[in-house]
Amino acid sequence: MLLIFFFSSGSVFFIPKNIWAITLQELSNQIAALSSEEEALVEEVIMVEAAIDTTKNEIVNLDIKISAFEDELEQLNAERNVLQKSINEKRNLLEERIVYTYKYSRNSVVKMILTARDINEFFSVLYLMKNILQQDAELIESIRLDKESYDRIMRKSEEKKKELQDTMSAKENEQEKLEANLEKNEFLLEKVKSEKTNVAGVLSAIRERIARIQPEGVSLTGEWAMVATAYYAGGGGLNGNGITATGLRARKGLVAVDPKVIRLGTKLYIDGYGVAIAADTGGWIKGNRIDLCFDTLEECHRFGRRKIYVYLAE
Repeated sequence: MLLIFFFSSGSVFFIPKNIWAITLQELSNQIAALSSEEEALVEEVIMVEAAIDTTKNEIVNLDIKISAFEDELEQLNAERNVLQKSINEKRNLLEERIVYTYKYSRNSVVKMILTARDINEFFSVLYLMKNILQQDAELIESIRLDKESYDRIMRKSEEKKKELQDTMSAKENEQEKLEANLEKNEFLLEKVKSEKTNVAGVLSAIRERIARIQPEGVSLTGEWAMVATAYYAGGGGLNGNGITATGLRARKGLVAVDPKVIRLGTKLYIDGYGVAIAADTGGWIKGNRIDLCFDTLEECHRFGRRKIYVYLAE
């Protein structure tokens, strides 16, 4: 009994972190799902690559527009310089006239009016004065119009420059986002391909193992990787009275499992042991542990504890 207890309870020192079990159909479904995801990612990568090419072409066209705008800007700067020169010349002329008028015109005009010999000469002097004032007014108006043209050219050039710079910046940001998205999709695609390859490898490996041990009249459709121990049917079973958790008397062909991993009543196949039924439980049988019932102590001792594959049988 002590030996039997040691076999059954020794697994407390080995409790795996991950429990893994999957059927062949689940693996096939997973591969199909990964194939669909792979196809969708490939389409997404193609779309993003096309969008990147389009954006690159738009940026090239913007470069051409900016080059043309720089030529236009040079012309605008030339016009601006001409206007600036014209404004400066007219301002200087106006200043000279204002100074001259301030110094001389008042006395000269008064003198000319007072010394007029007759009424005709008097009106002639007034007309001359009017023409001088009109020319000054026209010069002032000309300066104003030149200044408006100058300001309009400056606004136009600055607005156009800002518009192109904003558009270029937006396109460059768009391209950066597209490239980042492409990199992400390509990473996901490689990850999906890797997962698909891994799952396909697992499925192939399980099928190869099943092919080597395939029993007659039994279809194996799934696999668990487990740690197995043994217990003696004549020693009272795991419950101490020879009766399993399902009410059956302990005997070879009945095994103890964790019901959270393998449901009680499940038909199993274990290479070297044969067809079995998950019929019992135990305090130490947790996770990917399984306890096989044998009819003799010698069989229990010979089996000991080992890593095995447990197959779902139909």
